[in-house]
Amino acid sequence: MSEALINTYESASKIMAQMLIAAKQDAWEKVSELEQSYMIKVEVIRAIEQSLKSQHEALLPPLLKRKKQLLQQILADDGEIRALLYPVMHRITDMIFDAQSVSRLPPDAR
Repeated sequence: MSEALINTYESASKIMAQMLIAAKQDAWEKVSELEQSYMIKVEVIRAIEQSLKSQHEALLPPLLKRKKQLLQQILADDGEIRALLYPVMHRITDMIFDAQSVSRLPPDAR
């Protein structure tokens, strides 16, 4: 079961890396699609982790080290995606605010 956990972390890390590539290409729909796959992997990881915990099974040091490396990479990629997403979200918020402001103007002021 420990190997299955690491394999799932590996898979999640690869998906996150693909999300980062898509984000760098401004392909936000692709990021969203990949995020769904990533979240499925996260649920599988939770289930495996819970199973290991209930069986009182601990990861051997080399697997624990690999898990830590994968988590660090996932978090680094996630941070980069968020940094790329922030300006996009800011532009969208500005567009919404501008549209709301215009809709509040009297018809003769538009």
